[in-house]
Amino acid sequence: MPEFDHSSVLWPARTLEKYFSTLRIEHRIQIGGTCVSTGLSLLTGEAPETVRSEINTQDPVSWSQYLCKHEMKLAYCPTDLRRLKFYIPEMLEIDDLFAIGIYSPDRATVIGRDPDENGWICGSHFILMHRDRIFDTARDAPVNATNYSRLESYVKRIFRVLPLRHSRGL
Repeated sequence: MPEFDHSSVLWPARTLEKYFSTLRIEHRIQIGGTCVSTGLSLLTGEAPETVRSEINTQDPVSWSQYLCKHEMKLAYCPTDLRRLKFYIPEMLEIDDLFAIGIYSPDRATVIGRDPDENGWICGSHFILMHRDRIFDTARDAPVNATNYSRLESYVKRIFRVLPLRHSRGL
């Protein structure tokens, strides 16, 4: 038996659990650097300014706590420093709702460098994937996941959006 596994799945029970198949998401465009609050607002219908007043953009636990008021929460999916294109097939198979963070730089060496004197390393971006569509609030409209322009971006984190009653979650 090996000491470690060479890979992991994003979600173990793929075919049995579908929670948001019928969810209708109304796309909106972010104003400035508000990708997290605008992205979460797509799920709750609240104004991005309202969402922003209740979350810390760098703290996914606060995102999940915010979603709890709307009968949803986030559950961490195991990821590593891979490009988004390598996760898309599995998310398409699961066919549900995900919140995804991607790094803005396209080179792993930039992502892995030491922080500057202010603690800054690099930018990142928040998107949603619902079934086969990516909702990127920096874009004009949702797109098919396999045609998304940032598939070469490295993944920062992936969360499955779950109903509040689910046993897993932040």
